[in-house]
Amino acid sequence: MIENKKILFLVFFIAVILGYYQTVRTDAPNYELKLTRHTTIINNTIEYPYKYRLLNPFVTQVWYSALESVIPQKPAFLAAYTLQNIIVFAFMFFCLMKFFRLWFDDTGTVIALLLFAVLVPLSLTGYDILGDMTTAGIMALGFYFINKGKTKWLYPLLFIAAFNELQLILLIAFYFFASLSELKRSKVWINSILLTVTFIAGYAVVYFIRGGSAASGDVNWYFTKDAAFNIAHKDWIVLWFIMIAPLIYFVFKGFKSKPEFLRNSAVIVLPLFYFCAFFFIARLREIDKALTIFTILIPLALMTIFPGKINNKKEEQLNT
Repeated sequence: MIENKKILFLVFFIAVILGYYQTVRTDAPNYELKLTRHTTIINNTIEYPYKYRLLNPFVTQVWYSALESVIPQKPAFLAAYTLQNIIVFAFMFFCLMKFFRLWFDDTGTVIALLLFAVLVPLSLTGYDILGDMTTAGIMALGFYFINKGKTKWLYPLLFIAAFNELQLILLIAFYFFASLSELKRSKVWINSILLTVTFIAGYAVVYFIRGGSAASGDVNWYFTKDAAFNIAHKDWIVLWFIMIAPLIYFVFKGFKSKPEFLRNSAVIVLPLFYFCAFFFIARLREIDKALTIFTILIPLALMTIFPGKINNKKEEQLNT
């Protein structure tokens, strides 16, 4: 329990450092643009898909409204976003901690968290940072539920996820391919269908609240603009190489002996839905949208680099 408290302290410390870094790096220098974007989201005057990404802007609006009643607008706004930055980073690293502890002892978990934290500053690129970090956290928490056999918790998680980003529907793919032997069981197919319905129901609530034309021209524009941008701006290649290439050798060394969930995620879900699909629906220089890649690659790599830190009670944990 003492070690758990020390890891929780590390989670909070990382969250404070990264949350403050995000404030001074992006939020404060771009205050006017940030305020305009926040206001257009709250007022529902922003374009698709940003008008449907409600979770963080509306939570931040609560802090902002409370602070603005006692201090001037600019410090109130920046303080509100600093607080939300810290909350979101704390949530993300707490979820990562829960997932990494499935595979590693306390020391291995700390190494995995620190490696992830080192990569985060390179991914802090723009306005949707909080949504992307929340996505990474929800994905990690979903992975924890999948590996612990707590499928029922995926339903409320996916419903809430629909209020953050559409990308989170990919959590269903990770569940579906978690174990290839389980694909013969009707339970996996039924759960996958019902989880999809749950996410769509949540997204439908957002759609009916916010309105818009999320089935016509906006979508066509959204799914073509990023591919053209990625072709024209190839600087993302260097970024992805720096962040991913050093891990690849260690990921695939002794690959067959590593946990099936991690293996299937690495060779099925990530190539199909992150490396390929993201080319068309995201600007690849904004790797913050793909942090889930590292949630999978980091434990796979560390199992090779630090085999002595693998959790010897893993099987017992996963069956409890």
